[in-house]
Amino acid sequence: MPNVVEKKTYICVNFKDGKNNNKFWRYILNDDDSTFVEWGRVLDDGSGGLKVQGSQHATRSKTMAKMRSKTNPNNKPDKIYTEVKVAEGVTSVSSATVASSSLKAIIKRDVDIKDPIVKDLWDMLEKENVHDIVQASGGSISYDASSATFKTPLGVIMPEQVSDARDVLDKIAPYVVDNKYSSVVFSRLLEKYLRLVPHNIGRKRPSPELIFPDAQALQNENNLLDGLTVSFNDIQSGAAAAVGKKAKKVVQPKLFDVTLDVVRDRAIISRINTYYERTKKTMHQSHRYKLHKVYEIEIKSVKKNFASIGQNLGNIQELFHGTKCSNLLAILKKGLIIPPARSGHVTGRLGGDGIYGSDISSKALNYAGGYAPGQNRCGSTRRIFMILCDFAMGKVYKSKGYGDYRTLKQGYDSTFMEGGKHGLYNNEMIVYRTGQVDLKYLLEFE
Repeated sequence: MPNVVEKKTYICVNFKDGKNNNKFWRYILNDDDSTFVEWGRVLDDGSGGLKVQGSQHATRSKTMAKMRSKTNPNNKPDKIYTEVKVAEGVTSVSSATVASSSLKAIIKRDVDIKDPIVKDLWDMLEKENVHDIVQASGGSISYDASSATFKTPLGVIMPEQVSDARDVLDKIAPYVVDNKYSSVVFSRLLEKYLRLVPHNIGRKRPSPELIFPDAQALQNENNLLDGLTVSFNDIQSGAAAAVGKKAKKVVQPKLFDVTLDVVRDRAIISRINTYYERTKKTMHQSHRYKLHKVYEIEIKSVKKNFASIGQNLGNIQELFHGTKCSNLLAILKKGLIIPPARSGHVTGRLGGDGIYGSDISSKALNYAGGYAPGQNRCGSTRRIFMILCDFAMGKVYKSKGYGDYRTLKQGYDSTFMEGGKHGLYNNEMIVYRTGQVDLKYLLEFE
């Protein structure tokens, strides 16, 4: 029986003359030079996947000629196919696999949970997290419980394609903000974006206003891209590898190499609460929240990274970092990441790419509660969280004005954006390497 040596998928998206082309074409090349080709529509049947409308076996030469014909840049817009670069080895899984390797089972396997309060927290995260990606994508992104990864109908997209999609989304943003939906340039950018990140647009010609109605939709799309970036990095090996007629069990690496414990030491709780109350401002909608519980966090990979990078830089400051509840599960897997921002419509990234902290508690809590500009409160949970971190600031660059803090200045390790100056209301500190931050406490509010 021949073995698969190459599998590639191409997508065509075009809205010309009121039509809706949202098609895919795929070939599978075997080691005996035979190929299998299939084609159809993306998310046509509302199932969150692909609808295969035809397939055939062909020779390699004919298949390669067909591929070159479909990807010819001189084709008409409604005939141009673009390759979708997805991670190899990431396929759909059976219900039996999901049942035995569900996210809940993975948490149980990886995390030593003894305290019922901590168990309740993990149960909530297992239900509420998933980055709001599935909701934000309108069903175009699914969640694979067996590997805790997000997928488009065509697989987990490669990082370089996500990066290309961010660039296109940045170009789309001004047209959305200015309501220039009738622009030909906007249509072409939208088509290009949907070729990079497949979406559910059905059979009818989609209305651009429904795909990207406002700045919040752009922010949701950036969150979606963040989730795809994290998912690629988190892809796990399969649960079993075939050896002859028997299956050999493979030990999977931990998804969650983290300990999370309730803090009951009154001195620690009092110190954190005093810091929170002393630094909050009534200008922030979140200032009415009260500290409810404190959890101690230790993510082994994060602590190790901080010990080798952050401790050497020194000038360690204890700062608040706000994040929505829907991001916590990913944070507990790998710590804080630095997804590219590059656009003014990305909330909380005024100073460019980096990890942000503040010594103004309510400033950070606004992001946790969904009160920051461009954010919506979403999810069924009413639980609000914030993280207290150690930031290794090292040599600090003090910003001298708006636009002066877009990138790290040479010779410095961090940036300080001082509140009350240059149009800023609150202090913000930025570091540019994940190894400069150690997560210490997860704070829950009510």
